[in-house]
Amino acid sequence: MDLKLNREEIVSSEVIFSETQEQAVELDYVLPDYYPEIFKIIKCIAKPVIISYSISGSKLTYEMSVCIKVLYCSDASKCTQVIDQKLSYTKSAELGKVPENPKVTIEAKTDYINCRAVNQRRIDVRGAVSIKIKVCDLVKQTAVCDAFGSNIQLKKTPITYPVNRLYTTKRSSVSDNCELGAKPPIVNILRADAVASEPDKKVIANKLVAKGDANVNMLYTCQKDGVDSVDNVQFSMPYSQIIDLDGIDDRYDVSVDAEVLSTDISPTTDSEGNANSAEVSLALILTVSAFRIATVDVVTDEYSTAFETADQKNDIKVELLPQNINSTALIKSTLEYSEENLENVYDVWTNLSNNNVKIDFENSRIIVTGDLIFTALAKNAEGITVVIEKDEPFEAYVPVESLTEYATADIKVIPVSCSYNLASGNTIDAKAEIRITGTLNNAEIVPVVTDITVDEENPRDKGGDYALKLYFSDEGEDLWEIAKRYGTSVDAIIGENDLDLNNIPSGMLLIPIL
Repeated sequence: MDLKLNREEIVSSEVIFSETQEQAVELDYVLPDYYPEIFKIIKCIAKPVIISYSISGSKLTYEMSVCIKVLYCSDASKCTQVIDQKLSYTKSAELGKVPENPKVTIEAKTDYINCRAVNQRRIDVRGAVSIKIKVCDLVKQTAVCDAFGSNIQLKKTPITYPVNRLYTTKRSSVSDNCELGAKPPIVNILRADAVASEPDKKVIANKLVAKGDANVNMLYTCQKDGVDSVDNVQFSMPYSQIIDLDGIDDRYDVSVDAEVLSTDISPTTDSEGNANSAEVSLALILTVSAFRIATVDVVTDEYSTAFETADQKNDIKVELLPQNINSTALIKSTLEYSEENLENVYDVWTNLSNNNVKIDFENSRIIVTGDLIFTALAKNAEGITVVIEKDEPFEAYVPVESLTEYATADIKVIPVSCSYNLASGNTIDAKAEIRITGTLNNAEIVPVVTDITVDEENPRDKGGDYALKLYFSDEGEDLWEIAKRYGTSVDAIIGENDLDLNNIPSGMLLIPIL
């Protein structure tokens, strides 16, 4: 009697590449003739953005731009001036293998940026950007899930895991002309950023519809009552995207992360030459992960009641349904200006530095630590624009439902908003909200049978010609091990002794020999 095996392909995710690259940032820039001369550099800001990436064979190539913004003031005017420049880079990484279904995560951050005035019309910018790259691929593992023939007996255990995975990224852009309303007209745009809200999602016929809003914050120079000043304004811009995802339906658990890659704002003037509105263009990336869960029985042990058998076993990694993480934390700070009193605070914003994520297995939580850099743009008593900065260490806790010893966390931390008030003449109280999103990926190791062979020319030795044997069991003893030892079946022992499989008593058992 031939033995027939049914096998199940268990798929799990594995990190195949993890590396941090560095890119030097250098800019030697001469001001155009229509720019006022430099008297004092106020602030230099560098924001790296990953524009695109592609994989060819085992090589990952990505495009990155670094947007540099230099704020300065001239000797002739107290109005803050701004220099905007964009540097582009192409970099690559050798993955070491050709991935079949890669999931790529690339995050870029500014390590440092310095700017000095070489003379009144020339600046020299030096800095560095680090790029953290992680590539995951699907690993296929095979397990026997059923067998027929040769009097084979099987011990099975159910496993529940993501049997189908869908992953994609979709880049989109949103543009709109936003009115300032009662705000004064724009002279120069000093800075602008945007944060996308968590999108609503709906599955329709192999497509995913994602809708949400992006909150835009713009800081700009203006004239108030004939005096140079700075003001800010907020816009809310809706976005909607249809994403093709073959095979997706209501059985999938879907998560969508929306991130604003870049924010471009250009003043638009009316017939009188006043910039009372701005053309706002946002570049977004939507990252979609979808999982369909299934339960399957896999074989963990075997024997035949008639013949000698041999098997191959392997420990396989079984991933559980990822837990979506979506939490917020408030970070407070006090910024002090040491020289003199402040007349006004124009804006306070934050940037993240030294971000680390740790899983606290003992307390079933994720610990996020780092430094939140508070930056305040203000006007001192002499009417000069000044910058005040402070690094605020923080520690945030995110409770999770369950943890296994093989759990990993893919976490992203984004500053969402910042509120502030001038508490005293030279002290600013600020409070920032950070959003903590991502997934907790639990896994367990299951020992499974990957192959079985039966030697039908070698009958099993049952120790004599018996139809029934007596066995004295201990309470809670494994009935499978008893049946395997005597070459019978678990069902035969249960039927002969009228047992409850979940409660094996101590005492005498009748062992029918098959």
